[in-house]
Amino acid sequence: MNAIRVPPGRSGRQWLRGRLGSAEHAAALLEQKLRALRTEQGRLAEAAAHTHDELLAQAERTKTWTLRAALTAGRRGMRLACTGAEADVTISWSTTAGVRHPTGVTCSTPSGAADVPTGTAVARAVQEQRRMLGAALQHAVAASALRRLTAETDTTQRRVRVLRRHWVPLLRKTLAHVELELEEREQAENLRHRVASHTGQNRETE
Repeated sequence: MNAIRVPPGRSGRQWLRGRLGSAEHAAALLEQKLRALRTEQGRLAEAAAHTHDELLAQAERTKTWTLRAALTAGRRGMRLACTGAEADVTISWSTTAGVRHPTGVTCSTPSGAADVPTGTAVARAVQEQRRMLGAALQHAVAASALRRLTAETDTTQRRVRVLRRHWVPLLRKTLAHVELELEEREQAENLRHRVASHTGQNRETE
């Protein structure tokens, strides 16, 4: 452990007590934050796993209907079903224990396929592809939020570990050392006073 530069005398003791109190308070606050982060991290982990499973299932449905559409309508039919319009995506955000993270997403897709008859298989394929986009966005939000919370959880845990395992013990050890030195100094001063007083009394009696 590295030594701490402490002001001399009794002011050093007060200084150390203040630093120790601040360190313990900071550790308690960080531990409280860590509990909140871990709770939210667990919830987000479940959400990310669920949206991942939904994404995989939707990917299979999309693949099936896209293949059917390609077989029934051909490349030309698939191309005619595309309007070229882009989806409009809006992400909502929130803050948990000081960490900003996405919480939801809305996606507005083009109103429909081009006004060209392409068959029911193509229409269903377009529908499944839109659902695929929605599932991918939902998973992206959950996974991004989980990454952000996990990173902050790891950082907070390291800070707590530094405080509890290094800084607080070092302050306590240094404070104990300073208090011992002050006590020994006070005892030595008291002894000198008694010796001086006893010497003065002996001189008066001579």
